Amino acid sequence: MKFVITLGLLALCCIAASAQSAQCLPVKARNLEGNYMIPGTRGDIVYRRIVGISGRELALDAYVQKRGAARPAVIIIHGGGGDTGSRIAFIGQFLELLTAAGYNWFAVDYRLTNADEAVDDVHAALVFIRCHAQEFRIDTNRIALLGEDTGAQLALRLAQDKSLAVQAVVSVGGRFAQLAEALATDALLIHGAADREVPLATAESLCQTVRRCQVLPVEGAIHRAENWRPAQWSYKTKLLAWLNERMKLRAADHEPSVTSLRKKIVFDSPHGLTLDAYVPKGRGPHPAVMIVHGGGWEAGDRVTYATPVFAPLARAGFAWFSIDYRLTPQVRHAEQLEDVRTAFRFVHDHARRFNIDPLRLALLGESASGQMVAQLATESLEGVAAVVSFYGVYDFATRTGDLSPNSIPARLFGITQLDDEARATLRRYSPLHNAKRNMPPLLLICGTKDGLYDNHTSFVQRLEQLGARHTSVIVESAPHGIENWEGHSAWLSYKDKLVEWLRATLGRKK
Repeated sequence: MKFVITLGLLALCCIAASAQSAQCLPVKARNLEGNYMIPGTRGDIVYRRIVGISGRELALDAYVQKRGAARPAVIIIHGGGGDTGSRIAFIGQFLELLTAAGYNWFAVDYRLTNADEAVDDVHAALVFIRCHAQEFRIDTNRIALLGEDTGAQLALRLAQDKSLAVQAVVSVGGRFAQLAEALATDALLIHGAADREVPLATAESLCQTVRRCQVLPVEGAIHRAENWRPAQWSYKTKLLAWLNERMKLRAADHEPSVTSLRKKIVFDSPHGLTLDAYVPKGRGPHPAVMIVHGGGWEAGDRVTYATPVFAPLARAGFAWFSIDYRLTPQVRHAEQLEDVRTAFRFVHDHARRFNIDPLRLALLGESASGQMVAQLATESLEGVAAVVSFYGVYDFATRTGDLSPNSIPARLFGITQLDDEARATLRRYSPLHNAKRNMPPLLLICGTKDGLYDNHTSFVQRLEQLGARHTSVIVESAPHGIENWEGHSAWLSYKDKLVEWLRATLGRKK
């Protein structure tokens, strides 16, 4: 037994020593275009090489404000249930919020499935960041952690360690267990009051046991901040007020960077709708894709849900446009479709301004917006050369089990009882019932563990019956949401297939 213990201690010492030697790797951004969400981000910086795992590297993205020295910094830890996700998933709104508020920030990848390894990885990222404090222009006495979903538990565990000298920790829509020790810093737990996966009482109980902790309930909010509706976004102002006080940030002093990514271009002034535009360098005109986020027709914006497709499209030489549209319950579905039409016409009509080819312009949507872009494909909207739909609702008749006020039929169409008029309305907005032979070519992508897989297969069968041009890509065992496919190499092959299909379908310059 003594020999085993000695070997165990020796192994731990070796791991610690190897980690220590890797903690101050040189800062080298392998993606000079950043993360495709925030202009000026330094993308894909390796902060750790895992000893004993050949070729395994962990990376982070870093944003450094253009002005000022020794800024406060926030390390952002994505969630994903502990076994999915990456540094470009689930956190887009936080990146925009902290950037505009004047913080430097770091979004980190970590090993999935093992919480202890994940904590150790984020710890290593923190040491790496401190090691390069001068280059990142941060004040090492003003570092905070922000975690969402399972990332919150990692942040809270690290916040128990006094030696890390973290000044504040924030959980937003967190998933966590009880902690064995008190926190060594102040904590703010922002939590959905209607969260059924992790009830608000769980957050309140945690706060009572660890001290230096307060809970901010978000009325009516379910699990995951990304799923919270715009009417619930006031938590962001409160988050910044709490964080600014502890990080002693008096003014934002933020100067945006000018890059190939242009933010918040207004395409519909009366409704205050904007889009983000990425335009590659080079002569052009470039093929382009307009991206419409999902979110159950009630949540999300330009930097949520669909972010995993930004990088593969950009690296393949496509311009892309990620749009906002109005959400339920403020509007009904007809208005949402009109917002997408307005955005598409804006991009198409400004092709010269964006250096894109108006004859090679595709639509892409996922989940709720998968239905929307497929529905627009059935209309033969002028200028649409191709349509990509991930796991859409193609037949609203499959969504009529619940007709309560917050149900899909009620929110989108005002349907509270299923009569002949209601059925006709649901058919009118169901791509499966409106598909035709001469539609633009469609690429349909879905995981076999997705609750909408039956919708996918039914739509594919209908397109086959019609002789409509289409391609179906099945992702074996993948759940709903491409953000949830991050971290699983077997599921990420869809990115290459997406690019290959778009290249073949849109073709070369006309």
